[in-house]
Amino acid sequence: MSNIYTIHPRKSELILLYEVVDESGRAEWGGANAEQAMQWLTLAPDNARLLVSAWDSDEEDAHLVGQTIDITEIVQQARQVGR
Repeated sequence: MSNIYTIHPRKSELILLYEVVDESGRAEWGGANAEQAMQWLTLAPDNARLLVSAWDSDEEDAHLVGQTIDITEIVQQARQVGR
């Protein structure tokens, strides 16, 4: 792994929105707090998913930047490694 090089940009000013959705895609919870999102995912039914989206905001409107990403598997794998 010593041959992997990355460039990390400065922290983005984008607003991250987390959503816990049920298997039909209906939002169970949404907010900007990652820790709360993890807690909600833990309490949600088995087929729930954790989505994250990035938003740019001016003084009047917010605009989605890119596509919403399903990070459920990443979170579950991180929990397994941490046990």
